[in-house]
Amino acid sequence: MSDTHDQVEATVYALGQPSRRTGLGGYSMKATIVGGIGAMAFLFFQLIGLTYIGLTVVLPVTAILVVLVNATISGRSIGQMLQMIFQDMNRNFKGENIYLSGPSSRIPGGQCRLPGGLARTELLTGVDALGRDFGLIYDRPRREATVLLDCQFSGQTAVTQEERNQMTANWGAWLSSLSMSGDVIAATAVVSTRPGTGQLIAKEVQSTVQSDAPWIAQQVMAEATEFLSKGVPEVDAHIALTFSVSVTDSEDTSFIDLLSTRLPALYEDLSWAGVQASPMDQAAIVARAHKFFNPASEPDFEELEVNGVDHGLTWLDAGPLHARTLRDRYVHDGVSSVTWEMADAPRSTFQDTLLGPLLVPYARVLRKRVAVVYRPFDAGVGAAKVEAEHRDALVAANSSSKVRAAMADGRVQHTDNARRSHAKGAQLGRYSLFVTATVGDDEQLRRVTHDVERLGAQANIRLRTMKRQQDAGFVVSAGLGQLPWSKPSTSSLLGD
Repeated sequence: MSDTHDQVEATVYALGQPSRRTGLGGYSMKATIVGGIGAMAFLFFQLIGLTYIGLTVVLPVTAILVVLVNATISGRSIGQMLQMIFQDMNRNFKGENIYLSGPSSRIPGGQCRLPGGLARTELLTGVDALGRDFGLIYDRPRREATVLLDCQFSGQTAVTQEERNQMTANWGAWLSSLSMSGDVIAATAVVSTRPGTGQLIAKEVQSTVQSDAPWIAQQVMAEATEFLSKGVPEVDAHIALTFSVSVTDSEDTSFIDLLSTRLPALYEDLSWAGVQASPMDQAAIVARAHKFFNPASEPDFEELEVNGVDHGLTWLDAGPLHARTLRDRYVHDGVSSVTWEMADAPRSTFQDTLLGPLLVPYARVLRKRVAVVYRPFDAGVGAAKVEAEHRDALVAANSSSKVRAAMADGRVQHTDNARRSHAKGAQLGRYSLFVTATVGDDEQLRRVTHDVERLGAQANIRLRTMKRQQDAGFVVSAGLGQLPWSKPSTSSLLGD
């Protein structure tokens, strides 16, 4: 009898690269177009006998525009950076970086509405096909509806490598299914950690200990509860599914019935990926949003939940009383938050435990959350984009200089693998990652910033502070349906 066993190797993955179009000489397509227009303008002035104007005006302007479009700083073109700086200065000059709600504010009714893009949203309710209540964040002007699924992840449980590989494959299949529906804009998975009060543990122990149990057993359980509740962090997780809905007029809400029939299939299929999900009702969504903006209310909400009492807070009062957007942080209700975005995806292959250092609780960062945003392409659009990206990679490889040849060849191989994967049934999507850390004292910001960036480095991810857009980053990382790409503040003409 052989005592050898088949070894199951850990599956490694390769994260995709940002889509781009290559022009002449390895420059971006926009830079090539700007240069071509400038060359044609120079030729025109030369033909009409105004060569001096072409040399002193047209060519310098063309060179400046090429630099603004092609040169990048921290992942953004110089033109975008200059526009963001001007917008931030203009906002600060007008005082629009300060948010004040409540009775002493200008908000009608003295309510505490959520700031930013969430201010115009409303919270609707429905019942799915299994009879479960669910809340729905509705952005009426954009006709976007977001459903939140409360999740319990089992990725750290003791399972074999083969079982973990299977759960990861099922997670990928679930994401691929979002491309087939055609109306899913984004799926945002949010994992947040916060200091626990111990009330939930005490309730769990109280429900399991019987009244007729021996006194010594009850005393042991009580002491164990007190010991475990000290400094033990709580982990909250949810998945936000944002749909594009079709309505006949501004008052039409018939799409709720359609989502009611689709929801059970979406959250029940997650169980195969090791995620126990259930729809969040109206009260749970309001509590989750308010705790993000006002961390001091966490013990109160937890006490009400333990006692089974409804908090009575509405969506119109889920926001902070005061908030202020600074260059490098977001101050709200007595605390400060810093949000990072993923500057560079992992350049090498990695295992399915890549995000572990960022997701698990960390003693030096008591409050943090990680949001992974997946934006699927429609099945037909994804196929066309994969082919276009491969053709562009071939052109770039043939026209690149010797210095860029290795990078161009690597891109050809990567896009060819994407074509093969798509032919086997995979779908195309875009990934983004945001990390937010919240502290009660501004003196802790430098230490927390260093810790979070170090955790990102352990995950082979380079994080970049979202300067001059901390308020938008905070809302996006909350996973409440607001996405920055659908309402950018910078011109697309300046993008690379």
